[in-house]
Amino acid sequence: MSSGALALETFSGNTVSIDSPVHDDIFASGGVININAPVNSAVVAGGTVNINAPVAGDVFVAGGQVLVNSDVGGKVVAWGGTINIMGNVTTNAILGGGEVNIHPRSVIGRDAMIFGENVHNAGRIYGNLAVSASNFYNSGSAGKIDFQQFSSEGATPSGWPSAFGVLMILGYLVIGVLLIRFFPAQVYAIDEEIRRSPIVRTAAGFVLVVISMVLIVIVAVTVIGIPLAIVSSMALVTALMVSGLLASFSLGKWLVNLFKFKASDMISFVIGFAIFNALFYIPYAGGVINLIAMSLGVGAIFYALRERWQSLTGAQGPVLS
Repeated sequence: MSSGALALETFSGNTVSIDSPVHDDIFASGGVININAPVNSAVVAGGTVNINAPVAGDVFVAGGQVLVNSDVGGKVVAWGGTINIMGNVTTNAILGGGEVNIHPRSVIGRDAMIFGENVHNAGRIYGNLAVSASNFYNSGSAGKIDFQQFSSEGATPSGWPSAFGVLMILGYLVIGVLLIRFFPAQVYAIDEEIRRSPIVRTAAGFVLVVISMVLIVIVAVTVIGIPLAIVSSMALVTALMVSGLLASFSLGKWLVNLFKFKASDMISFVIGFAIFNALFYIPYAGGVINLIAMSLGVGAIFYALRERWQSLTGAQGPVLS
């Protein structure tokens, strides 16, 4: 699918090729995404992403394999398994992945911040280059280079995610995409509960998490109860992991509706996911935001399950309103 119309364009499918110019922003998701014609700006999520034509503005991309093979007029923010920058970036670059490579002919006009397992800079960076990685190879140039060895704690001393943290973020992103792809009805049901009363759902979720933790400890005291405690702990951890992803989806859908964008569910999720993960790294406030997001998701999951239980059995579920 491609278009040269003067309007925001959305693309989705197993293989997406944009072969005609789009004189506005694009949102794209799919297995393989090829941008072969000029666009104004791009928000992209896919397994393999190839940017082979100029982008006038910013690029936000998440994918397994990311290739920026042409010039970008704004900034590049990319998360992926392997990232290759082969074109010029006019302003800043924020890159995270297992392998991150800035190739020899590439020029970054301002600063670059890179998180990865293996990072190789062979290009020219006019501003500062900050790197957090297990291995860093520099055969290019930069105004100033700040290298921090990879830390397995998940974040560098500055509060930014380390290479391990970036890979964890990418893993969560993949889980969220799979949830939306294979369980859309359940995701929509929980999104409806979040929208119905976010404050009530957040309070209920927080109470449920605290009560669950207390009950698990009490049950685990007895030998007979240990298996139940283990299963309950796994269920609680799973709910906490999924809850943030569901809150990300709802945030993305709300923003898309607020700004009257036409975006797929995948793109909505990526937008909300990116915003939440950026907020999580704000000192002090990030922890509070993370707690609220998890509580909101857990509460919404509970209410969605209660509604389904009532519709299937006609019985009244646990009283929490």
